[in-house]
Amino acid sequence: MKSAWLKAILFTGLSISLFACKDKPQSSNVTPTYVAGKGGLATMRVVVENSGVKVDSGWVYVKYNAAVTPAGSKYDDSANIKYVDGVPMAIFTELKVGDYFFAARGWDIIRSQTVYGTRPFTIDKSGEFGTSYLILQTNKVQ
Repeated sequence: MKSAWLKAILFTGLSISLFACKDKPQSSNVTPTYVAGKGGLATMRVVVENSGVKVDSGWVYVKYNAAVTPAGSKYDDSANIKYVDGVPMAIFTELKVGDYFFAARGWDIIRSQTVYGTRPFTIDKSGEFGTSYLILQTNKVQ
């Protein structure tokens, strides 16, 4: 008789402990992950400067989904610096929300030297449909 009661108590305790445990609810506030690149509605206008002087000839390169110089200096896209509304700039269109890394190489006509500079930039949700401006300061002479 004692063993029957002991088995019943043990079985009841085990049943209660199995069904009493519940998983914690998952948070429904998930931050969306954005993948930078072509296919969006944002435009980036990059103006390259060297010590306050606008660089009017050269190239601007962009790496999608990056915040640092890419390995082997392999970039995803590039644009030539040209005059738009009297200002020399490189324009990248149809960009999506995300992280970009820009590099520029150009010719400083005042100092007669090749200049180079880099800068990361993030197009956030507020800039998804508009135009962003980036002043890229060169800091290296090559």
